[in-house]
Amino acid sequence: MAITWLLFCGAAPAMPTMSIGPTSGAPGAIASVPVSVTIDTNVVSFQFDLLYATNYLTPGAPVGGNALADQQLASAVVSPGVFRVLGFSFSNSPITNGVLAYVPFAIAGNAPDHDEGLVLSNALLVSAQASVVPFTLNSNAILSITVPPHFSAIYPTNAGAMHLELTGTTGRVYVVQSATNLVSPQWIPLTTNTDVTGVLRFDDVSAGNFPHRFYRARFVR
Repeated sequence: MAITWLLFCGAAPAMPTMSIGPTSGAPGAIASVPVSVTIDTNVVSFQFDLLYATNYLTPGAPVGGNALADQQLASAVVSPGVFRVLGFSFSNSPITNGVLAYVPFAIAGNAPDHDEGLVLSNALLVSAQASVVPFTLNSNAILSITVPPHFSAIYPTNAGAMHLELTGTTGRVYVVQSATNLVSPQWIPLTTNTDVTGVLRFDDVSAGNFPHRFYRARFVR
């Protein structure tokens, strides 16, 4: 008599990942760079290095994210352009999905509008048994240093629209938003465009429908 054996296996657990996220900031400001994990195994500590150009960026003390339990953070500049972050738990509390740490970078006040590349390197995830846990590393991200755009002209047209001219940086993408008050504003996007000449022009044809209309512009990418 033939006997057939059926083997049922659950789905293999996904390999953990560590990744660095994009961010942006203006010259003279601080931009926080998120480093995140997705994980379904018992990891209690971690390490990573952030590689950055030193011309316009200065790293600061990292802030713990929502993936941490009682992990303590330590950090240091180990060499020019290499910032190391360590996270460890005295009670071996497990790390969950989310942001491990936000690394703040002070942007020099004289920084031009451009993109700075960041690289995640020398990364480790460690279990409660002090063994290294394999994972996938998504190692590259951009910190966009963005000179804030400004409205160089706002005036009504003969057709009843409000004409706006936004001076920004060629190649950047900006969104123009509007609100009807500044006490509890609800900013509504009106247009999102790439600045190809240094000046974005837009006619708000619905401006006449409101007794008051306020505008702002924000960097997108």
